[in-house]
Amino acid sequence: MKKTESNPHYSFSALTSFLQCPMSFYLHNVEGVPSDGNAFSDYGSFCHKLLEDWEKGTIPLFALADEYEEGYQSNVTHAFPAFPKGMPEKFFLAGLEYFENFSGFDEDYEILEVEKKFSIQIRGHEIHGIADVICRNKKTGKIEVIDHKSKSKASMKKEYQIYKKQLYLYAIYIKQEYGEWPARLRFNMFREGYWITEDFDEAYVKETEDWIEDTIKKIEATKDWAICPNWFFCMQLCDVIGSCPARDAIVTGAAFEKKEKKGRNKKEKDENGDA
Repeated sequence: MKKTESNPHYSFSALTSFLQCPMSFYLHNVEGVPSDGNAFSDYGSFCHKLLEDWEKGTIPLFALADEYEEGYQSNVTHAFPAFPKGMPEKFFLAGLEYFENFSGFDEDYEILEVEKKFSIQIRGHEIHGIADVICRNKKTGKIEVIDHKSKSKASMKKEYQIYKKQLYLYAIYIKQEYGEWPARLRFNMFREGYWITEDFDEAYVKETEDWIEDTIKKIEATKDWAICPNWFFCMQLCDVIGSCPARDAIVTGAAFEKKEKKGRNKKEKDENGDA
């Protein structure tokens, strides 16, 4: 498929989607194909919205768990994968435990912005973003930025160097808007109940800008949009799989792979004498 003259929408998620699968980027950001959605995005968006409502003062702290429990089914409408076993229950209970035990952010934080949409120029390119929380530490007077993530610890460990660039993108916006760099960058890993915090390092701004510029150059040089089939990404995470030219082949291949895996597991159990 050939590139059109449309100008794609550049954001952190758009750039990472191109690196994952150029065809996914093309369908969503050039052709404007609407998102199909999936259980993981449903879950993350619902939890984000509850945190946003608390941050804005529209839901009191004590009501978050009830709001989560009552609104879960109507907001998480797509099905989670059947494998690993128990994933739907695991996600639901993790969120419930988080909101039951959530006691807010540090009382020394003054929230400045919530879900702040912004557009900034980086080396001649317009980049869009949404910063979850921008706040000021009342003790230090310094700005900090918080991003909510539902990723697992294992997944985040593997992808941290990429996702750190998202926080540095927000830092560039903060510098342009507030005239100062944030002192700390924080991920609120709400599903597994822990924080990742690191001090701001101005040297990493250049690395982030280099990555943005290099990725956009690759996008603009693309003539044919490659499809990078990966069973889990395609079947569970890709939000434009319904419009992908390779959809039928991917679905058929995924079904075959699942059948083959089931057969291999059964054979191994038989050979090992398992019941």
